Amino acid sequence: MTGPSEPPHSTALPQSDPAAGRRWLDLLREQPAAPVPDPLLPSSAELVRRLDLLAVPDQDREPVYEGLSALAHDRTGWEAVVRCHQRLFADEEPGGPAPAWPDAPAGLGDAGRYFYVHLLVLALPAALTRQRALGIPDDVVAATFADLGAKLRSYRLAHGTGGFDRQRWMVRHFRGTLHRLGRLQFERGILDAEACGGDAEAAGGPAHGDPVLQVHIPGDGPLIPSGCDASFAAAGPFHARHFPGTPFRHATCSSWLLDRQWAGHLPEGSNILAFQRRFRPFGALPEGDDDVLEFVFHTPPGQAALDRLPQGTTLQRAVVDHLRSGGHWRMAHGWTPVPGGGDGARGPR
Repeated sequence: MTGPSEPPHSTALPQSDPAAGRRWLDLLREQPAAPVPDPLLPSSAELVRRLDLLAVPDQDREPVYEGLSALAHDRTGWEAVVRCHQRLFADEEPGGPAPAWPDAPAGLGDAGRYFYVHLLVLALPAALTRQRALGIPDDVVAATFADLGAKLRSYRLAHGTGGFDRQRWMVRHFRGTLHRLGRLQFERGILDAEACGGDAEAAGGPAHGDPVLQVHIPGDGPLIPSGCDASFAAAGPFHARHFPGTPFRHATCSSWLLDRQWAGHLPEGSNILAFQRRFRPFGALPEGDDDVLEFVFHTPPGQAALDRLPQGTTLQRAVVDHLRSGGHWRMAHGWTPVPGGGDGARGPR
Protein backbone atom coordinates (compact mmCIF):
# COMPACT_ATOMS: atom_id res chain seq x y z
CA MET A 1 0.00 0.00 0.00
CA THR A 2 1.44 3.33 -1.01
CA GLY A 3 -0.12 6.74 -0.83
CA PRO A 4 0.39 10.42 -1.41
CA SER A 5 1.28 13.15 1.02
CA GLU A 6 -1.34 15.28 -0.75
CA PRO A 7 -4.98 14.82 0.34
CA PRO A 8 -6.79 12.16 -1.70
CA HIS A 9 -9.53 13.02 -4.14
CA SER A 10 -12.99 11.93 -2.96
CA THR A 11 -15.08 13.52 -0.26
CA ALA A 12 -16.59 11.34 2.44
CA LEU A 13 -16.24 8.33 4.68
CA PRO A 14 -19.18 5.89 4.46
CA GLN A 15 -21.84 6.82 7.02
CA SER A 16 -25.52 6.49 7.83
CA ASP A 17 -25.69 9.93 9.54
CA PRO A 18 -23.82 12.35 7.26
CA ALA A 19 -24.43 15.39 9.45
CA ALA A 20 -22.95 13.74 12.55
CA GLY A 21 -20.00 12.50 10.54
CA ARG A 22 -19.31 15.94 9.13
CA ARG A 23 -19.48 17.57 12.57
CA TRP A 24 -17.01 15.03 13.96
CA LEU A 25 -14.59 15.44 11.07
CA ASP A 26 -14.85 19.22 11.30
CA LEU A 27 -13.89 19.06 14.99
CA LEU A 28 -10.81 17.03 14.12
CA ARG A 29 -9.78 19.36 11.30
CA GLU A 30 -10.06 22.44 13.54
CA GLN A 31 -7.50 21.27 16.12
CA PRO A 32 -4.24 23.16 16.80
CA ALA A 33 -1.41 21.84 14.68
CA ALA A 34 2.32 21.26 15.00
CA PRO A 35 4.80 21.77 12.14
CA VAL A 36 5.50 18.08 11.53
CA PRO A 37 5.66 16.34 8.15
CA ASP A 38 2.41 14.83 6.91
CA PRO A 39 2.14 11.04 7.19
CA LEU A 40 2.43 8.76 4.20
CA LEU A 41 0.46 5.61 3.54
CA PRO A 42 2.81 2.63 3.98
CA SER A 43 3.56 -0.12 1.51
CA SER A 44 1.88 -3.45 2.23
CA ALA A 45 5.08 -4.93 3.68
CA GLU A 46 5.70 -1.86 5.82
CA LEU A 47 2.11 -1.95 7.07
CA VAL A 48 2.57 -5.52 8.26
CA ARG A 49 5.72 -4.51 10.14
CA ARG A 50 3.87 -1.67 11.84
CA LEU A 51 0.94 -3.85 12.84
CA ASP A 52 3.35 -6.41 14.25
CA LEU A 53 5.10 -3.80 16.39
CA LEU A 54 1.75 -2.49 17.61
CA ALA A 55 0.65 -6.09 18.36
CA VAL A 56 -2.59 -5.63 16.42
CA PRO A 57 -4.59 -8.90 16.73
CA ASP A 58 -5.17 -10.92 13.57
CA GLN A 59 -8.94 -10.37 13.63
CA ASP A 60 -8.47 -6.60 13.61
CA ARG A 61 -6.02 -6.46 10.73
CA GLU A 62 -8.45 -6.72 7.84
CA PRO A 63 -10.50 -3.69 8.98
CA VAL A 64 -7.26 -1.76 9.36
CA TYR A 65 -6.10 -2.73 5.84
CA GLU A 66 -9.46 -1.76 4.37
CA GLY A 67 -9.71 1.48 6.32
CA LEU A 68 -6.28 2.67 5.27
CA SER A 69 -7.06 1.84 1.66
CA ALA A 70 -10.28 3.85 1.92
CA LEU A 71 -8.36 6.85 3.24
CA ALA A 72 -6.43 6.93 -0.02
CA HIS A 73 -9.72 7.91 -1.71
CA ASP A 74 -11.24 10.17 0.93
CA ARG A 75 -10.13 13.82 0.98
CA THR A 76 -12.12 14.73 4.10
CA GLY A 77 -10.98 11.76 6.14
CA TRP A 78 -7.38 12.21 5.05
CA GLU A 79 -7.41 15.87 6.07
CA ALA A 80 -8.72 14.83 9.49
CA VAL A 81 -5.95 12.24 9.86
CA VAL A 82 -3.28 14.77 8.89
CA ARG A 83 -4.58 17.32 11.38
CA CYS A 84 -4.76 14.68 14.14
CA HIS A 85 -1.20 13.65 13.28
CA GLN A 86 -0.09 17.26 13.69
CA ARG A 87 -2.00 17.59 16.95
CA LEU A 88 -0.54 14.36 18.30
CA PHE A 89 2.95 15.84 18.27
CA ALA A 90 1.97 19.42 19.18
CA ASP A 91 2.67 19.11 22.92
CA GLU A 92 5.18 16.58 24.20
CA GLU A 93 5.86 17.92 27.68
CA PRO A 94 4.90 15.69 30.63
CA GLY A 95 1.53 16.76 31.95
CA GLY A 96 0.57 18.36 28.65
CA PRO A 97 -3.09 18.08 27.65
CA ALA A 98 -4.22 15.17 25.54
CA PRO A 99 -5.95 16.10 22.29
CA ALA A 100 -9.72 16.48 22.37
CA TRP A 101 -10.40 13.49 20.16
CA PRO A 102 -14.04 12.39 20.47
CA ASP A 103 -15.13 8.92 19.48
CA ALA A 104 -16.42 8.68 15.94
CA PRO A 105 -20.20 8.63 15.36
CA ALA A 106 -21.61 5.12 15.24
CA GLY A 107 -22.85 5.72 11.70
CA LEU A 108 -19.28 5.61 10.38
CA GLY A 109 -19.11 1.89 11.20
CA ASP A 110 -15.69 0.24 10.94
CA ALA A 111 -14.20 3.38 9.39
CA GLY A 112 -15.03 5.29 12.55
CA ARG A 113 -14.26 2.60 15.11
CA TYR A 114 -10.79 2.12 13.60
CA PHE A 115 -10.13 5.75 12.67
CA TYR A 116 -7.69 6.35 15.51
CA VAL A 117 -5.95 3.04 14.83
CA HIS A 118 -5.34 4.28 11.29
CA LEU A 119 -3.99 7.51 12.73
CA LEU A 120 -1.60 5.73 15.09
CA VAL A 121 -0.39 3.35 12.39
CA LEU A 122 0.42 6.36 10.22
CA ALA A 123 2.03 8.20 13.16
CA LEU A 124 4.31 5.32 14.12
CA PRO A 125 7.36 6.41 12.06
CA ALA A 126 7.45 9.85 13.70
CA ALA A 127 7.00 8.29 17.13
CA LEU A 128 9.81 5.80 16.53
CA THR A 129 12.12 8.58 15.36
CA ARG A 130 11.58 10.27 18.72
CA GLN A 131 12.21 7.02 20.58
CA ARG A 132 15.49 6.52 18.73
CA ALA A 133 16.55 10.10 19.46
CA LEU A 134 16.05 9.36 23.17
CA GLY A 135 18.06 6.14 22.91
CA ILE A 136 15.17 3.96 24.13
CA PRO A 137 16.05 0.23 23.79
CA ASP A 138 14.17 -1.75 21.18
CA ASP A 139 12.64 -4.15 23.71
CA VAL A 140 11.18 -1.26 25.71
CA VAL A 141 9.82 0.33 22.53
CA ALA A 142 8.15 -2.94 21.52
CA ALA A 143 6.65 -3.53 24.96
CA THR A 144 5.39 0.04 25.09
CA PHE A 145 3.71 0.17 21.69
CA ALA A 146 2.16 -3.30 22.06
CA ASP A 147 -0.38 -1.61 24.31
CA LEU A 148 -2.37 -0.67 21.23
CA GLY A 149 -3.04 -4.34 20.54
CA ALA A 150 -4.06 -4.85 24.16
CA LYS A 151 -6.61 -2.06 23.89
CA LEU A 152 -8.02 -3.55 20.69
CA ARG A 153 -8.52 -6.86 22.50
CA SER A 154 -10.21 -5.10 25.42
CA TYR A 155 -12.56 -3.27 23.07
CA ARG A 156 -13.67 -6.51 21.42
CA LEU A 157 -14.28 -8.16 24.79
CA ALA A 158 -16.36 -5.20 25.95
CA HIS A 159 -18.39 -4.56 22.80
CA GLY A 160 -18.44 -7.86 20.92
CA THR A 161 -17.05 -6.23 17.79
CA GLY A 162 -13.81 -4.70 16.62
CA GLY A 163 -12.81 -1.13 17.34
CA PHE A 164 -10.75 1.18 19.50
CA ASP A 165 -11.68 3.95 21.94
CA ARG A 166 -8.47 4.61 23.88
CA GLN A 167 -7.09 7.25 21.54
CA ARG A 168 -6.38 9.77 24.31
CA TRP A 169 -4.58 7.14 26.39
CA MET A 170 -2.23 6.14 23.57
CA VAL A 171 -1.06 9.74 23.11
CA ARG A 172 1.37 9.11 25.99
CA HIS A 173 3.10 6.29 24.17
CA PHE A 174 3.43 8.17 20.91
CA ARG A 175 4.68 11.36 22.53
CA GLY A 176 7.27 9.39 24.46
CA THR A 177 6.09 10.23 27.97
CA LEU A 178 5.13 6.63 28.88
CA HIS A 179 7.25 3.47 28.71
CA ARG A 180 6.64 -0.07 29.80
CA LEU A 181 9.43 -1.50 31.92
CA GLY A 182 8.63 -5.14 32.58
CA ARG A 183 5.32 -5.61 34.37
CA LEU A 184 4.49 -1.92 34.84
CA GLN A 185 4.22 1.25 32.81
CA PHE A 186 5.82 4.50 33.98
CA GLU A 187 4.65 7.87 32.72
CA ARG A 188 6.62 11.05 33.19
CA GLY A 189 4.26 13.52 34.77
CA ILE A 190 3.70 16.32 37.25
CA LEU A 191 1.72 15.92 40.45
CA ASP A 192 -1.59 17.75 40.15
CA ALA A 193 -2.85 18.24 43.70
CA GLU A 194 -6.19 19.55 42.48
CA ALA A 195 -6.86 16.44 40.41
CA CYS A 196 -5.73 14.13 43.23
CA GLY A 197 -7.49 15.98 46.03
CA GLY A 198 -4.24 16.91 47.76
CA ASP A 199 -0.52 16.26 47.71
CA ALA A 200 1.88 14.31 49.94
CA GLU A 201 4.44 16.98 50.80
CA ALA A 202 3.73 16.95 54.55
CA ALA A 203 4.47 13.21 54.67
CA GLY A 204 7.76 13.50 52.77
CA GLY A 205 6.22 12.75 49.41
CA PRO A 206 5.69 14.82 46.28
CA ALA A 207 4.27 18.33 46.41
CA HIS A 208 1.98 19.92 43.88
CA GLY A 209 3.93 20.54 40.68
CA ASP A 210 6.72 18.08 41.47
CA PRO A 211 7.88 15.73 38.70
CA VAL A 212 6.63 12.21 39.35
CA LEU A 213 6.56 8.85 37.61
CA GLN A 214 2.93 7.86 37.29
CA VAL A 215 2.58 4.09 37.58
CA HIS A 216 0.07 2.27 35.38
CA ILE A 217 -0.81 -1.42 35.52
CA PRO A 218 -1.41 -3.24 32.22
CA GLY A 219 -4.17 -5.80 32.43
CA ASP A 220 -2.26 -8.70 30.87
CA GLY A 221 -1.22 -10.75 33.88
CA PRO A 222 -0.99 -11.07 37.65
CA LEU A 223 0.76 -8.45 39.76
CA ILE A 224 3.46 -10.83 40.95
CA PRO A 225 5.58 -8.95 43.53
CA SER A 226 8.90 -9.99 42.01
CA GLY A 227 7.85 -8.61 38.64
CA CYS A 228 6.81 -5.32 40.22
CA ASP A 229 10.10 -5.22 42.16
CA ALA A 230 12.02 -5.52 38.90
CA SER A 231 9.96 -2.77 37.25
CA PHE A 232 10.51 -0.33 40.10
CA ALA A 233 14.21 -1.18 40.21
CA ALA A 234 14.49 -0.41 36.50
CA ALA A 235 12.49 2.83 36.57
CA GLY A 236 15.04 5.06 38.30
CA PRO A 237 18.07 4.16 36.15
CA PHE A 238 15.98 4.17 32.95
CA HIS A 239 14.67 7.69 33.45
CA ALA A 240 18.00 9.01 34.73
CA ARG A 241 19.68 7.69 31.57
CA HIS A 242 17.13 8.80 28.99
CA PHE A 243 15.67 11.89 30.68
CA PRO A 244 18.60 13.22 32.71
CA GLY A 245 17.23 16.74 32.96
CA THR A 246 14.48 15.78 35.41
CA PRO A 247 15.08 13.95 38.71
CA PHE A 248 12.14 11.67 39.48
CA ARG A 249 12.26 11.09 43.23
CA HIS A 250 8.72 9.83 43.65
CA ALA A 251 6.31 7.55 41.86
CA THR A 252 2.56 7.88 42.20
CA CYS A 253 -0.33 5.60 41.35
CA SER A 254 -4.00 6.50 40.97
CA SER A 255 -6.04 3.32 40.76
CA TRP A 256 -8.87 1.31 42.24
CA LEU A 257 -6.19 -1.26 43.06
CA LEU A 258 -5.11 1.05 45.90
CA ASP A 259 -8.58 1.09 47.50
CA ARG A 260 -7.93 -0.07 51.06
CA GLN A 261 -11.32 -1.81 51.13
CA TRP A 262 -9.73 -4.72 49.29
CA ALA A 263 -8.17 -5.83 52.57
CA GLY A 264 -11.63 -6.90 53.72
CA HIS A 265 -12.26 -9.02 50.63
CA LEU A 266 -8.95 -10.59 49.58
CA PRO A 267 -6.54 -12.94 51.37
CA GLU A 268 -3.56 -11.33 53.10
CA GLY A 269 -1.13 -12.83 50.61
CA SER A 270 -2.90 -11.52 47.51
CA ASN A 271 -0.90 -9.71 44.85
CA ILE A 272 -3.22 -6.70 45.01
CA LEU A 273 -2.62 -6.17 48.72
CA ALA A 274 1.13 -6.60 48.22
CA PHE A 275 0.99 -3.94 45.50
CA GLN A 276 -0.93 -1.59 47.79
CA ARG A 277 1.73 -1.87 50.47
CA ARG A 278 4.26 -0.26 48.14
CA PHE A 279 2.40 3.03 48.38
CA ARG A 280 1.49 5.53 51.04
CA PRO A 281 -2.02 6.91 50.50
CA PHE A 282 -2.84 10.56 49.90
CA GLY A 283 -5.59 12.63 48.34
CA ALA A 284 -9.26 12.04 47.69
CA LEU A 285 -11.20 8.80 47.18
CA PRO A 286 -13.69 9.31 44.35
CA GLU A 287 -16.09 6.54 43.39
CA GLY A 288 -14.61 4.07 40.92
CA ASP A 289 -17.21 1.35 40.35
CA ASP A 290 -17.16 1.67 36.56
CA ASP A 291 -13.36 1.48 36.45
CA VAL A 292 -13.34 -1.74 38.48
CA LEU A 293 -16.09 -3.36 36.44
CA GLU A 294 -14.46 -2.42 33.15
CA PHE A 295 -11.04 -3.74 34.16
CA VAL A 296 -12.23 -6.96 35.80
CA PHE A 297 -15.16 -7.86 33.53
CA HIS A 298 -14.57 -5.79 30.35
CA THR A 299 -18.00 -4.17 30.67
CA PRO A 300 -18.58 -0.69 29.20
CA PRO A 301 -19.31 2.01 31.81
CA GLY A 302 -22.85 1.87 33.13
CA GLN A 303 -23.72 -1.42 31.42
CA ALA A 304 -22.83 -4.06 34.01
CA ALA A 305 -25.63 -6.36 35.20
CA LEU A 306 -24.28 -7.80 38.46
CA ASP A 307 -26.36 -11.00 38.24
CA ARG A 308 -24.81 -11.86 34.87
CA LEU A 309 -21.17 -11.27 35.70
CA PRO A 310 -18.87 -14.31 35.98
CA GLN A 311 -17.87 -15.35 39.48
CA GLY A 312 -14.97 -17.65 38.70
CA THR A 313 -12.22 -15.89 40.65
CA THR A 314 -11.79 -14.46 44.12
CA LEU A 315 -11.44 -11.00 42.63
CA GLN A 316 -14.62 -11.28 40.57
CA ARG A 317 -16.61 -12.47 43.58
CA ALA A 318 -15.20 -9.70 45.76
CA VAL A 319 -16.16 -7.02 43.24
CA VAL A 320 -19.75 -8.19 42.95
CA ASP A 321 -20.27 -8.99 46.66
CA HIS A 322 -19.18 -5.50 47.68
CA LEU A 323 -21.46 -3.82 45.15
CA ARG A 324 -24.42 -6.03 46.04
CA SER A 325 -24.02 -5.08 49.70
CA GLY A 326 -24.48 -1.42 48.76
CA GLY A 327 -20.81 -0.49 48.85
CA HIS A 328 -18.79 1.38 46.29
CA TRP A 329 -15.24 0.88 45.09
CA ARG A 330 -12.94 3.87 45.21
CA MET A 331 -10.18 5.30 43.11
CA ALA A 332 -7.23 5.95 45.42
CA HIS A 333 -3.90 7.73 45.17
CA GLY A 334 -0.56 6.61 46.58
CA TRP A 335 3.11 7.57 46.45
CA THR A 336 6.41 5.79 46.93
CA PRO A 337 10.08 6.70 46.48
CA VAL A 338 11.73 5.80 43.19
CA PRO A 339 14.76 3.60 43.91
CA GLY A 340 17.79 5.53 42.76
CA GLY A 341 15.61 8.48 41.85
CA GLY A 342 17.33 11.09 44.02
CA ASP A 343 17.89 12.11 47.60
CA GLY A 344 15.34 13.34 50.04
CA ALA A 345 12.51 10.87 49.40
CA ARG A 346 11.18 9.04 52.39
CA GLY A 347 9.31 5.79 52.08
CA PRO A 348 5.97 4.76 53.56
CA ARG A 349 5.89 4.44 57.31
